[in-house]
Amino acid sequence: MLTREPLVIRGAIVAAVTALIHVMIVLGVLHVDPSAETALAGAVDLIGTAVLVVWTRGKVTPVEDPKLPASKDAEGPDHRA
Repeated sequence: MLTREPLVIRGAIVAAVTALIHVMIVLGVLHVDPSAETALAGAVDLIGTAVLVVWTRGKVTPVEDPKLPASKDAEGPDHRA
């Protein structure tokens, strides 16, 4: 599953880390001014999304042209019209 579903695994990791940061802020483990809490939460979410995209893009984006089997239609018809 690690190689066939990299987005699922990495998405779960990033979501868990951002959730943990949010919980730590709400519980007061990370001391943040209440007026800055919303801005910090938004920044954590956006940075988490950016990390996920950069970390996973190379694993889900093809880097070579696909090697498709030759199609009979690609060669043209067998008869003349």
